[in-house]
Amino acid sequence: MKTKYSSVLKVKKQALDKAESTLSKARNRQRQSELELELALKQYEEIKLPSSGSVQNLRQSLEFLDVARVFKEEKKQRVELSKKEVAHYQMLYKKANLEYEKIKYLESEELKELQKKLKKEEEKFIDEIAISRHFYGEKTND
Repeated sequence: MKTKYSSVLKVKKQALDKAESTLSKARNRQRQSELELELALKQYEEIKLPSSGSVQNLRQSLEFLDVARVFKEEKKQRVELSKKEVAHYQMLYKKANLEYEKIKYLESEELKELQKKLKKEEEKFIDEIAISRHFYGEKTND
């Protein structure tokens, strides 16, 4: 049965689905960022400074270590940003879900009212039929 809330409910459901999809994508990006951070940490820990050799080799190793450290820090920042992004989309999802549930409740209340109204009309109609049969039945017996 279509109510005045049906079209609004449909729009809210679409918004909820979109929020859920966006949240899911953000969570996937967060997982990807965390995996990249783990990989960067492993690479950083695997770098060893030479214990012997030329100064140039030591400088190259230090530069490589510095690059790996910067890369690791960038990945940490990306993970932190993705956590904030997920929190933001979770809030938007909760808000969309709340709006959807409100409209869904209003629609169910309106449907209950319509059912009550229809039931009263049906009872009234049945009463009218019973009264007309009663009077019609009396006239045919006379």
